[in-house]
Amino acid sequence: MTAAPDPAALDDLSGQVWDVLPAVARDVLAGVLGEVPSYRELSAEMIGRDLPRAAEANLRLFLRSLAERRTPRADELSELIAVAVRRARDGIPLDTVLSVYHHGAVAAWNSVAATATTPEQREQLLAAVPYVLGYLGAVTPGVAGAYLRERQDLHWEQREAKRAVAQALVHGTPADLLAERFGISLDGGFQVLVFRVAEPATGGTRPVLRIVQSEIDAVSGRALSTVERGGGVLLVPVAEGESATALDTFVTRVAQGIGARAVAGLAHAASVDGIPAAVEEAGEIARLAFQLGRPAAVYRMADLALQYQLARPGPARTWLLTLLDPLRDQPHLLDALRALLANDYNRQQAAAALVVHRNTLNYRLNRIATVTGYDPNRPDHAQLFAAALTACDLDATE
Repeated sequence: MTAAPDPAALDDLSGQVWDVLPAVARDVLAGVLGEVPSYRELSAEMIGRDLPRAAEANLRLFLRSLAERRTPRADELSELIAVAVRRARDGIPLDTVLSVYHHGAVAAWNSVAATATTPEQREQLLAAVPYVLGYLGAVTPGVAGAYLRERQDLHWEQREAKRAVAQALVHGTPADLLAERFGISLDGGFQVLVFRVAEPATGGTRPVLRIVQSEIDAVSGRALSTVERGGGVLLVPVAEGESATALDTFVTRVAQGIGARAVAGLAHAASVDGIPAAVEEAGEIARLAFQLGRPAAVYRMADLALQYQLARPGPARTWLLTLLDPLRDQPHLLDALRALLANDYNRQQAAAALVVHRNTLNYRLNRIATVTGYDPNRPDHAQLFAAALTACDLDATE
């Protein structure tokens, strides 16, 4: 069995370290800088002033807790937590910050051990081992928690700034001052993506938003976005080298992540002044793709140019809708027309899709020509029917 630490031995050790505390702190700093490369890249002021202060603060807190045979209290960690917060703001990774405490403890131990020349002094060191471990066990969780909270706050603040800038750009209001404050560049053009997502069967809104935001982060760290229930807007600087490829896969990944259909429209803005118009164009493309039941993908104007034009009110659209009026109470004729168009005018395949004989399909197509005055067997009339069906589908979803 291990004997209980000798109180007198611990007091003697504490007194010895207090006497040489500045020297031990210097050894701690040297040990940390020797083992942690990123700390060597800190400013000269931090290395010459902040780090020595932090080393001495750690040693003083340890010696106080050792004298009272306890671990540090939460209220005693404020100075150490302030240091962790500064490292978080400096962008130093958490594992590096925590490793500093390990390297610092080893350096302090070696510094004190170098002066332990008698068996009694070595016994004093051994007696302090449980308190060293207890100190690290109390300090590192507190430091880690403070670090993570600060990083979360910084990330949230940056994300909210990007959201505010995106909202301003979408609505055509000035965003220069806010963008400059947070280091957001508005130079050059933007790819403007407006996306829509179907309501997932389960999971609620919050998981969907988390999935969407995660995929936005994967597109580009410089992307600006506004995300809400049902979709959002994504603005990606044109300078992003691989953004086009990333945008092509964005919607597919979102759809897979939420387990529901998602589509997007894409347009280009040459500058921030063109963003509102690009948002309107991309939004209309996304609406058309969503309402027409298109599969998950990013759609551009070239993909839905005809549908885009047919969605505009006007005499041409009105006429196309009336073209199908004689067929509205004869769904078998509409089905025949859709099957013909869906199978690229291949009657054999269209008949198979309808599960009817080809002669039956021919009869129905001829019947359409009789009741409408336009023959779907003629290429020019077939184009009119294709446009009319698109206009009809759009009208049904509005």
